[in-house]
Amino acid sequence: MGKKDEGTVRPAYDPDMILEHKGKNLINLIVYGILFTGYSLTFLVPKFYGATDRYVGIFVFFACIVLFFNNLDLIRLIKGKNREFIFILILLLITGINLLIVRSGLGAFFVAADFILIFYLSGYISFNRKYLMILSGMYVLLLLYWFVFAYDRLFADIAYFGYNTNTGATFTIYTLLCAFLFLVILKEKYEIAGLFMTVLMVKGFQLALWHRARGAFVMLIMFTLLYFIVPKKLWAKNGFYKFIWIFATAGSLVFVAFYIILGTTGINFNIPFFYKSLFSGRELIWREFFELFVKKPLTGIGTNVTIESFFEFNVHNAMYNFLVIDGIIVFAGILVLIYERAALYKRSVSLSRVSMCAFCILMAVFIESFFDVDLIWADYALNLLYLVTMINSGSALDGKV
Repeated sequence: MGKKDEGTVRPAYDPDMILEHKGKNLINLIVYGILFTGYSLTFLVPKFYGATDRYVGIFVFFACIVLFFNNLDLIRLIKGKNREFIFILILLLITGINLLIVRSGLGAFFVAADFILIFYLSGYISFNRKYLMILSGMYVLLLLYWFVFAYDRLFADIAYFGYNTNTGATFTIYTLLCAFLFLVILKEKYEIAGLFMTVLMVKGFQLALWHRARGAFVMLIMFTLLYFIVPKKLWAKNGFYKFIWIFATAGSLVFVAFYIILGTTGINFNIPFFYKSLFSGRELIWREFFELFVKKPLTGIGTNVTIESFFEFNVHNAMYNFLVIDGIIVFAGILVLIYERAALYKRSVSLSRVSMCAFCILMAVFIESFFDVDLIWADYALNLLYLVTMINSGSALDGKV
């Protein structure tokens, strides 16, 4: 950057901040590969999950730091007074200060920080066709190994699972959808891939129902609706694109409020095909968290809190998690970051079928996380990073700029 640019304020998202060096894509791929190895071992080896689960958030954080220095020019960011970089630093600082004020557990910081960094970095990381084929192909290989070798060992007996029924189903469906992108890429040249896409979707629905897992089923249903049923003409409308993002984020809090209010009416019934009723305790959990949150709305409540409505500290809603644990300021900052990235993704989503598919998977995970925290769970951080990378890079796969 020339001297005339030094000291000037750069726009929020600035591609001039991206580093270009010979080994950049390879280093990115190695980092993704290491994260993928951890992801695979977490769900293939229960003992590995038990030994490492409390450290995953820290590991993901440092992986994001490596990706930051590999893809962004820190000196230019500082000299250029890049607004987005400054915003991210302030947001991370406020997150840390809030959690110190309420004496929260350290893990809460990494939940928010990892999500913030992944979305921030997504605008600056882009792979070419070869590397994205490798990434998506890794998911295919994992899914094949999962079905052929690991699945029967972990889930043969319905009375005892290596993981609980929801975790097993969510991992299966989430991995299946990530692998589905490989077939979307192939279908651009080989129509036969469409047959395998159909088989994969049917298998996904069969497994979600067998596990009786509502969250995984919702994820699959929402992806099917958005990718296969919503007309292409509707996606071309800017207003619909914005609505989906607002519904997936702010709409999550509206859902929480509506669910709590509806739960007070006494209405309840068993959900067909599943083992739980419509109201099975989340309304009590969310109401208790709200009662705690209103006492500390600016800082949030942190995680050093014991709740009476559930046996463990689990908010069971990703966006609500940011609000009640980190406070209004951090929650608002995260929404700003999400919406800025949404605007950035719009071009890729409109140009590329692959980006569109990755976007629909991402929205399905956002909406599934109305009921859980899989969107922000550290063990699924790789999937989130993979999806936003696919969205940002999909046009290269389709041969479009």
